Amino acid sequence: MVTDTNRFDRRRLLQAIGGGGAVLIAGCMGDLVGSDGGDADIQLLTMGVGDNIQGFFDETTAAFEEEHDISLELTSVTWDNAKQTVNNRVDGDQAPDVGRWPARWIPQLVGKEAIEPLDELMQGSFYDKFYEGMAEGCTYEGSYYGVPWAASNKCLFYNKNVFEAAGLDPEKPSLNSWDEMLEAATQITNETDTHALGLAGADAIETGSQYYHYHWSHGADLVDDDGAPVVNSPEGVAGLSFYADLHQKHGVTQPSPLSSTRQDIRELFESGSLGMVIAHAYAGLNIQENDAGFEFGIVQVPEGPAGRYSLNTVDSLVIFSQSEAKDLAKDLIRFYYDEERRFEYSSQKGFMPVMQSVGERAHFADSPVWGPFIEAGQYARTRPKLPNFNEFNDRMVLAIQQAVGGEQSPQAALDAAQEDLMSMMNAG
Repeated sequence: MVTDTNRFDRRRLLQAIGGGGAVLIAGCMGDLVGSDGGDADIQLLTMGVGDNIQGFFDETTAAFEEEHDISLELTSVTWDNAKQTVNNRVDGDQAPDVGRWPARWIPQLVGKEAIEPLDELMQGSFYDKFYEGMAEGCTYEGSYYGVPWAASNKCLFYNKNVFEAAGLDPEKPSLNSWDEMLEAATQITNETDTHALGLAGADAIETGSQYYHYHWSHGADLVDDDGAPVVNSPEGVAGLSFYADLHQKHGVTQPSPLSSTRQDIRELFESGSLGMVIAHAYAGLNIQENDAGFEFGIVQVPEGPAGRYSLNTVDSLVIFSQSEAKDLAKDLIRFYYDEERRFEYSSQKGFMPVMQSVGERAHFADSPVWGPFIEAGQYARTRPKLPNFNEFNDRMVLAIQQAVGGEQSPQAALDAAQEDLMSMMNAG
């Protein structure tokens, strides 16, 4: 049995949930980058501006400032600090004018009366720019509270060189089901020195998003139709058991999933150090750009007993109610949805296009990298929209860690999570 020395402070987590906080997100204004601290005519707060997209924001910021003869302050925060940072600014009456915000978090801001409905903006020719599913992903209680900014789903990447070395077919691999994926991972582990499969188990938001494919495809749900948690169903236990057993029983993962974030396992794969990983399209784009020295293939996320699911995430642009420049904020939003700007952003960042005209361009439609992700749209599933989803996800991550680390059985971990989530939801 594989064991990891990692202890979990359940009492600390429950205290944070009871107080409306989140252990995984440490709000820290010191984590802001890009802010000069001065007064600006309008402020935009976004998340995760990396080197691959910094130039886009530098150029568009300068262009908007010149076009409107104003100053635009751009602030970027890390994803781990995003939610608490925004809440701190809203609670401190220092909200930005416009913010990039995951659509699944919209209910929480609506509950605080912190963002504006955008029904007037999201109509006519502006609304027609978007894929319907992307636009509808920004609704809550019958109104649009965001404009779709970016979208992503996931597929399974595999290293063709590693597959060939393990005696597996690199061109037509048998990876349709979880069991077939496990068979391939076992053969890679037995026949090569490469770790077969990347598994996320770190104390991070994205650990949940990596796991939910397994949960859903085994027939489990996170909440029922009334929004009550149902995470410890027999199907849920089966999903978490399979996930944990990849490390605990089968030993086909990298050595320490509990210290590995989604980004860590993606980067391991991009370096040629993993046989397989579930990831976004930009894993393939990064490999192509960096000429990593190996060939890769992309297939759909494996199917489970109850079907196949690809986690679909939509980020949105929102306007904060505290803004004193709401008209200018709408101008900024319209500015970003120029077709050329959206093509530049989506192609550089590696996100699914949210605008139909961009998605129809050959860059996406004819791409061997993008093709599987466009196909994955038919398997798309989003996280439930809950006002306290981040805290909900935090508690699920703890259960995942406990099972993957061998501290609790999947049944015990999910039973405890169910009890805590019921208390949290009832308190809300």
